[in-house]
Amino acid sequence: MTKRTVVPGEEVAVAEEYMPDAGTYEYDGKILSTLAGELELDKDKMVARVSAANPMNLLKVGDSVFCRVTDVRAAMAICEILGTEGKERGITGETSATIHISKLSSEYVQEVGREMRPNDLVRAKVIQTSPSVQLSTQEPHFGVVKALCRKCRAPMARQGKSLRCEPCERVENRKLADDYGDIDF
Repeated sequence: MTKRTVVPGEEVAVAEEYMPDAGTYEYDGKILSTLAGELELDKDKMVARVSAANPMNLLKVGDSVFCRVTDVRAAMAICEILGTEGKERGITGETSATIHISKLSSEYVQEVGREMRPNDLVRAKVIQTSPSVQLSTQEPHFGVVKALCRKCRAPMARQGKSLRCEPCERVENRKLADDYGDIDF
């Protein structure tokens, strides 16, 4: 296999010798690159493919994402996905998602508003990407990782299974991630 760096539109092979594969296309008997990345000419399969140097960050089922709760309804929390855990690049595509009340916790949840509030920062697992993005926080590692007091907007500190606001001494409940407060987002 031959490898080298190419840019979009660059001729990488001729159609008489190779077939276009991922990241390439054929035009007028020439195979051209559609991406900036690494060209691979596979002499066994006789295909030309280009792997992106900086691939898009598309959501996949099983991804761990950080999101901010934008609205809380009776049966769901509506979130805006901010990023995928462990990836620097922003999300490509749909960033609006929901967490259904049945996917909020492994325990019974009577009301979504008791477990999540608008502006909470949440780590969630992607369980569906099409036709809409659906998230789950049922596992212990998933849930609220940062929250602000509803009254004074000060950051809340973990106190057992609850959250406590030091300035106004308010105590609130949330579906907390096992590492609440340890995330530097």
